[in-house]
Amino acid sequence: MNDHSISADEAWAVYLANAVRRFEKWVKVVVARNTPSGASEENVAPWEEREIPPLDVIMVWHTYLLNPRIYYEDGLRLFRRSLLDREPFPLHHIATIMSSPPSTARVHHFEAYISEPFDQHLITESNVLKLQCPGCGRSTEVKWYKEDGTGYSQDGFSQGCSECRIGLSRENFGIARLAKDLAGIKRNPNQGSVAGVLLGPRSGSPNLTFTRAWNKNVLNGLVLYKAEDYAYAMGWNFREAANILKHGFNEPDESLPDYQNGMKRILKAYNTWTCFSVDLRAAVSRQFRFISKIAGLGWLEPGAFPADSKSDEGREESRALRRSVAQYHAFLDLMAVNPKKFLVPTLAIDLAWHTHQLFHAEYRKSTIALVGSLVDHDDAVEQENLASSYRQTAQLWHSRFNIPYSICGCPQPQISSLASASALASRVFSKSLFSSPKPMSSTPNPRPDLLQLSENALEETHPSEHPSVIVTNIPIVWKLRNQRLSSSEGKGKGKANETNSSNITDMWVDENETLRKKRERHRDDCPAFHVGFSNETSVASGSAIVNGATLGAADCIAGMGAMGACRAGNSKLRGMIEILSTVQEKHW
Repeated sequence: MNDHSISADEAWAVYLANAVRRFEKWVKVVVARNTPSGASEENVAPWEEREIPPLDVIMVWHTYLLNPRIYYEDGLRLFRRSLLDREPFPLHHIATIMSSPPSTARVHHFEAYISEPFDQHLITESNVLKLQCPGCGRSTEVKWYKEDGTGYSQDGFSQGCSECRIGLSRENFGIARLAKDLAGIKRNPNQGSVAGVLLGPRSGSPNLTFTRAWNKNVLNGLVLYKAEDYAYAMGWNFREAANILKHGFNEPDESLPDYQNGMKRILKAYNTWTCFSVDLRAAVSRQFRFISKIAGLGWLEPGAFPADSKSDEGREESRALRRSVAQYHAFLDLMAVNPKKFLVPTLAIDLAWHTHQLFHAEYRKSTIALVGSLVDHDDAVEQENLASSYRQTAQLWHSRFNIPYSICGCPQPQISSLASASALASRVFSKSLFSSPKPMSSTPNPRPDLLQLSENALEETHPSEHPSVIVTNIPIVWKLRNQRLSSSEGKGKGKANETNSSNITDMWVDENETLRKKRERHRDDCPAFHVGFSNETSVASGSAIVNGATLGAADCIAGMGAMGACRAGNSKLRGMIEILSTVQEKHW
């Protein structure tokens, strides 16, 4: 493979697939062998500088932590606590050493354990890697990239095997892992668990009663088969696997109130490329969309948050991060009083949320104490659900804190009582979004800790839509999508709506339309243009694409068109590490 054989996006896909492979190897070899036997969650082992992996591995590790439930459960099930009994992600240390070449000790340590170069190049020098066939275990060479789209780094990965008829594919690898775990449970029903059901649905802690009930029921569907034949019994596909596992639940089991969600978690956990219970390739791509939005705010620029903020401008920059943390605390409060609602954060809230999740043990304990459950961070949400949940979040936020949730100019939901919100929106949107920062201190603001009345703070309240996933080929999803877009267009044209007809003044409609037109004129300059909830459906739109016709196979094609080459992405990642480190240093 050479620099001219594939496009930049295809090269990035190869780089990302290799990064996940290298991360898996690092966890299983470096972390496992270097975690002291006496380490525990109460007595964590520190990270030595030589153990810090290369940037591509750090990138995947960081994303993995942003799936807290999976990170904890995988740590218990797969890695014998080796990841869990170490200090939190060494964010500040990484931010400190990233700007310099890696030390000799780091390079030698990684290469000695992993047996490959410390730095991964954008284009992999070898076009093949060796994998074991999930059907027969035979070592097979597969290509990273193929013109027909069936290479290992591509969504349609498929490779025949000369020894068996099964062959290599993402689905076959997943079924093989599921069958292996089920066989282990068959041999010892009181030990082990399939992925997704080791932790209690709310407590986020291991629950043996819950897990054993799941073990018993899922094995009921395979009672007629030998353990070594489980993969064949499931037909080497997830649709048949789902049917067989569901057959085990002939009678309602009162100990499994979370049955539907639990079954979804099981199937989703195994439908991945590697041993991890989340598709880290797609997850990293979604995180880069978030990083791009933060970069658009200028927060990744060197010196964006100076340590000594004595000037008025410096104080404002420092307040932005403090405001982000305050909003995050309010967001957790909103979760606590609305435990059954799915809430969508703004960019500023999501930044603080991401930082908190890097302290995996403390995050788990804190959210259980504050919210009553381990708060998961759903990384892939269908676009229509995300859009409707954002509207719901805005309404709940306004009701609890008496201020608007977002003032970035994106279409807002109708709220029944907007006296203060309308006045605030009027003052904010009457100014130019692209002019120099000017405080609007005369505007009534009951919660200055949560909302900054200056124009440079508008984009902080932009909805965080990086988890957005567009589902195609499911008519009801597109019907809902078209209804939402039609409704938005109607409001944009000044059409009357139910809120206006009931004589409730809603200045958001008019002011949002003014700002929307301004955004159209300045779209290229808008740092966080709201693509994810728009009517764009291409891969480059910033939302992942899922083919609903094959949703049973849980396919998610990450949108990488706007991402560009990996080197540019790594530069943004460095900046993101630095800003997360700043949030950690100031507030945790």
